[in-house]
Amino acid sequence: MIRKIITADGSPTFFSEEYGEPYHSVTAGAFRESEEKFIKPCKVVEFLKKGDLKILDVCFGLGFNSMSAVKAALECGGKLLIVGFEKDIEVIKASLELDWGDMSVFKGFLRGLLRNRSFEDGFLTLNYFDGKIGIKVFIGEGRKVVKKVHKNFKGFFDVVFHDPFSPKVNPELWTFDFFKYVSEMVKEGGVLATYSSSLPVRKALLMAGFGVREGVAVGRKSKSTVAVKSGKSLLPGKLKKKLETSIFSVPYRDPFLNDPPALIRNRRSGCIHILESVYPFECWY
Repeated sequence: MIRKIITADGSPTFFSEEYGEPYHSVTAGAFRESEEKFIKPCKVVEFLKKGDLKILDVCFGLGFNSMSAVKAALECGGKLLIVGFEKDIEVIKASLELDWGDMSVFKGFLRGLLRNRSFEDGFLTLNYFDGKIGIKVFIGEGRKVVKKVHKNFKGFFDVVFHDPFSPKVNPELWTFDFFKYVSEMVKEGGVLATYSSSLPVRKALLMAGFGVREGVAVGRKSKSTVAVKSGKSLLPGKLKKKLETSIFSVPYRDPFLNDPPALIRNRRSGCIHILESVYPFECWY
């Protein structure tokens, strides 16, 4: 169940009753968030000016992040391929009913996706290709999609838009184990951007082979996260020390990518409890 809400920049988004959260930052604004937290930190324009760009869109949602990348590609004249996944096709359909304002001209790409359907790797797949812009969206739960298709995309992507619901309600897409699969799909030097600044997320990215840096603060005090495959971490001293020493940096774990969210949360909480209350113990991390 979803319902429409209006964000700070006047752009619409949905509120998910299932997760108890909006699809975009209400204080930042939906399209502004796409631009400031994903397009700019991932240097999408710079990549497109150099040549082809391949993006992995983790949680396609309403399509705003991907459509912002399409906008950049059309303005730069670059060639763009986006591969994403989305759990609920109805969200994509409902997005077309919203008023996108100046971005409405890009609704045609979503309509094209919904018209051209196939069945690939066991998933309903939406496809759009016109020679310069290519978009493929797998409809299914993220972990299942990644486990099934990651071998087809090893070292393939330049950029990752990581935009699930928050770790507290959607922990299964923020685990070290999930990021490890994502890392295998990213080129050396590839960039992952996410709005989260949480310690367990940054620790999981480090463990998965990314160098971690601060992004921007848009719509809130804490800064987002930018991660570079095999890059050097450039966190400020205090944050770096906190990440290395705080027991609250213990990452979420989901070893076989099939545990329920409650178990993933409880596993992390249990390890923190041991570290905090009993004695230092080398847990399953």
